[in-house]
Amino acid sequence: MKKIYEDGVDRPQIEDISSGAFDFTDTEPLQTKREAPPSPIRTNRPQQPDEAPAEGTVQLTQEQLQQLLALAARQTETADRPDAEPADDNGLGTRILYQSKDYAHEEGPDEPTRGPKKKSLSSFLEDDDAPADDVFDPRFRVAEVDETDEEALYASAPFASDRSLPDSGFAVEEPEEEPPTKEEVVRDAHVGRTVVLVLSLLAILFSVGVLLREYKLHLDNKRFEEDVSDLILQTNEAVPQNAPGDVGNNLQLTDEQQWAQLKGEFPNVTFPRGLQLKYARLYATNQDFVGYLEAPGINMSLPVVQSTDDEEYLNKNFYGKSTKYGCPFMSFLNRAEPLDYNTLVFGHHMNDRTIFGALDHYKTLAGYKMSPVISFNTLYHDYQWKVFAVFISNSVPEDDNGYVFPYYFTALFSDQRKAEYLAELKQRSLYDTGVDVQVTDPLLTLSTCSHEFDDARLVVIARLVRQGESATVDTSRVTLNANPRYPQVYYDKKKLANPYATASRWNAG
Repeated sequence: MKKIYEDGVDRPQIEDISSGAFDFTDTEPLQTKREAPPSPIRTNRPQQPDEAPAEGTVQLTQEQLQQLLALAARQTETADRPDAEPADDNGLGTRILYQSKDYAHEEGPDEPTRGPKKKSLSSFLEDDDAPADDVFDPRFRVAEVDETDEEALYASAPFASDRSLPDSGFAVEEPEEEPPTKEEVVRDAHVGRTVVLVLSLLAILFSVGVLLREYKLHLDNKRFEEDVSDLILQTNEAVPQNAPGDVGNNLQLTDEQQWAQLKGEFPNVTFPRGLQLKYARLYATNQDFVGYLEAPGINMSLPVVQSTDDEEYLNKNFYGKSTKYGCPFMSFLNRAEPLDYNTLVFGHHMNDRTIFGALDHYKTLAGYKMSPVISFNTLYHDYQWKVFAVFISNSVPEDDNGYVFPYYFTALFSDQRKAEYLAELKQRSLYDTGVDVQVTDPLLTLSTCSHEFDDARLVVIARLVRQGESATVDTSRVTLNANPRYPQVYYDKKKLANPYATASRWNAG
């Protein structure tokens, strides 16, 4: 087959694949006729070499073919050099378009590889041994267009523009955006101010809603405390036998008469033997009722419940209604009759100083002097207690080098262990009350959350007023503890050295 060389360029030989559609005299048509569809880079060829070209076939002279090949070579060279100007068409109404997307050529070691190596038109034409169906390269396409029809010319391009192709590495000239008008600037500023105003109003409404909700909860809790107090007082009112609930009559009922009245009012309640009459209505309202806690000096007056689950009353009040205030509860490990060595009562620390939030008063000497004696009465007996120790503890081991001071036990089985515990309390207490404590004295422990650090606990401990002992305390003897023992996290937060870092760790077991 005759070889055709590109004019003026030293390139490999290009095999002539021209068919009878190309009419020049010094070449011979191909002898092998292919039945496959024409290649995308060829024009339609006639069925017989001797027949006249089919309608629409482009006939080129040898000179025109050389011009076409030269144009293809220049476009190939342009593709290899992104900074080169794109080649114009050949003026014959035929444009060879180059698609560069997803194809790249091999560069030097300092230039990244952008895909498979590009194949020149010459080498592509020489590779004519493959079937016609396989002779396809998406980089090349022959489109017959009318040069006078710009719309048809650009519509034949594989992309929106034949001057700049996406992802080809060529610079794309972006249209300049017009600056916003004064009206648009004013409008955008107005929209921004409106959005900020709306968000601010929503935040204010949300805050007001939260405050109103908190205030309502506070009122509900105060009303609950008043209702509970009324339940105690009603039992001791003078009530005539024929007018239950009428407190205007001064006639006094005997205890037996009052019990008969209560049992008739609450027929489905079984009252325990020995229950104090004054707490009968509270018990009839909630059979988990186990005692009543009062510290008049700090305005604390609360019923205490006991359940088989210490978490039951964390979010439920005395009436069983859901509330974050909860209800103070005695540990399920304790007994109400007789009392254990250490009776544990827990309650929420509320910021409005309700429930066990009132215990914050005991953090100061002035607060302690307001109520040095408290009462915790059980269903069966009334008891007075003298406060003698107030301290801050942790509730997770990580806050004190893996240690939690164990004040939440119910019994110690030797006087020595009790003496050791009392010494620990004196070391940790914020002040010394001057109240003497013996190993035989039962203890009352009140525990609530505190805010010195995360998971802190405020613990107030009192001992039972002995039989025949005065229930008064000489508060003039109270003195501050110059160096109370805190958990490690307390010293870390204040950036202080812990003087008790190597101290012994007492355990109840």
